[in-house]
Amino acid sequence: MRFLIAAAMLVVSVGMLLLGLGQRTIWAPQTSVSMSVSFNSTSPFAVIPHDTLALHPGTPTVRVSGSQAGAFLASGREADVVAFVGKSSSTSISLANKNTALTTQQAVGAGPGFSPLGLDLWRDQSTGSRVASLTTSTAEDAAVLVASNGLRAVPGDIKIVWPISHDWTWSNVLLIAGFIIFIAGGVLLTWHFGDRRRKRGPRRRLPKAPSGPKYRARSKARFAPARGRRAAGRNALVIPATLATIALLSGCSVGQARTAPAPTASATAVKAAPPVVTGAQLKRILKDVATSAKAADASNDKKLLAPRFTGPALSLRSVHYYLRSKSDKIAALPAIVDKPLSFSLPAASTSWPRSIMVVTDEPGDAALPQLVVLQQKSPRENYQVWYTVRLMPGAKIPAVPAADTGAIPVDAKSLFLKVPPLSLPATYGDVINKGDSSLSAQLFDTRNDEFFKQVSTSQIEQVKNLKNGKISFTHKLGDANVIGLSTSQAGALVAVYMTDTYLIRPTKVGTAVGVSGQEALILGGNGSTKGVRSIYGNMLLFFVPALSEGSKIRLIGVTQGLISVRSL
Repeated sequence: MRFLIAAAMLVVSVGMLLLGLGQRTIWAPQTSVSMSVSFNSTSPFAVIPHDTLALHPGTPTVRVSGSQAGAFLASGREADVVAFVGKSSSTSISLANKNTALTTQQAVGAGPGFSPLGLDLWRDQSTGSRVASLTTSTAEDAAVLVASNGLRAVPGDIKIVWPISHDWTWSNVLLIAGFIIFIAGGVLLTWHFGDRRRKRGPRRRLPKAPSGPKYRARSKARFAPARGRRAAGRNALVIPATLATIALLSGCSVGQARTAPAPTASATAVKAAPPVVTGAQLKRILKDVATSAKAADASNDKKLLAPRFTGPALSLRSVHYYLRSKSDKIAALPAIVDKPLSFSLPAASTSWPRSIMVVTDEPGDAALPQLVVLQQKSPRENYQVWYTVRLMPGAKIPAVPAADTGAIPVDAKSLFLKVPPLSLPATYGDVINKGDSSLSAQLFDTRNDEFFKQVSTSQIEQVKNLKNGKISFTHKLGDANVIGLSTSQAGALVAVYMTDTYLIRPTKVGTAVGVSGQEALILGGNGSTKGVRSIYGNMLLFFVPALSEGSKIRLIGVTQGLISVRSL
């Protein structure tokens, strides 16, 4: 009986192995679905919309080729891709024949072409001499831009391949179970022959005398079925295994492609604006910014800052490079690093300009964390650094929305905050000049503001110590581009540029105003008999509560630098 069971197990295992292999070979379903289209167009761009990319589940791969040099593919949010194309002529790759083929639709435009290579707008991109390929996710309304170099005609051969994922569970079960049953059958067969050999033992072979034929009556019971539990058990041993095998094989079917569930009707909801960048985009942008800043700092060359710096950040850094070229005693500026990234707050917006606030921490305990504020003016421009603000010791940034949600941009003239962002420099400057006697003193938390204490104390001491001259202080808005992003506490983080103007005039004939240090380097002398006007720039970061809140405005960070020194 063991022999029969082992033989049955071997037969069943071979059948399971063959069926499992067959599901992966001769009966294997197709691994991908593809569509292609060829066209001739003079447009510099072609757009593959999200609906076309998301026709089938999975992550599609777009391949483009053309007869002329240059092939470029980029993925991004569909609205961003369309915004980049703008008024330029383009070709849209859409679906036709009940979503079974690709077709092209030409959109005529009068706008000029523009090179899309290396822009911050793209999540991912690929280039080639004549052929380019890009595997892109369809999440978050992703679309694909096709181009040559943004000026020549777009390559005319486009192919989209969607991989099909299959469930190989039954194939794996058949292969694993078949292998196990095959091993078990082999073991059982080996046991059977070994046990049979042991039971036979050594026997002598004795010759037998020949005998004639004998007749033995056969009983009818021989042909009757065996009775009793022992007989039933012997005859039924193979039946359960056979039935189980049949049931297992009948339950196996060739893996088919998973079909996407049919969409169900849902209530219409207002779709919130997405964050302007993804995590991967932000890391790539910061790495490029840090590389540009490192090269410029090493050579004191402000021209190297131009691609990535503008506004107050460029102005203060450029003046510092000039000072370092005049004196070796001027310390280098704190480095701008791209990691570790401890805080990121992109704006949630579909329009331009777009803003991002990030905090990076330079290695070492001496350097304070630095908040970098970047802004993108248009779809065809990269993000540039507008503010670099060193956080004050012990300063805490209030709770903000998650990076994958984004923060709502705050208008510079917003009346829903304690002070409109545009008015912050003048209001804060009035508090610095007048102290508690200022009408706005109760709006600011000056007790924990070290910058306020140092500047206001310095101004008071200068007035006391100046005997033969007169000094005046003016604090005002230095740049109209005030950048604000909302927080989770109905307030806003506001980055603003304030200039401090110190005007000193001598009051007696024959006296002069003397300067030293950095002021002397910029002035080109030690003083002036007519007077001196010095201007300092301050990149400030405030937390401004909502008008209805009881908390006060807090200064979170500041970076100060000398801008100019002139003789009157």
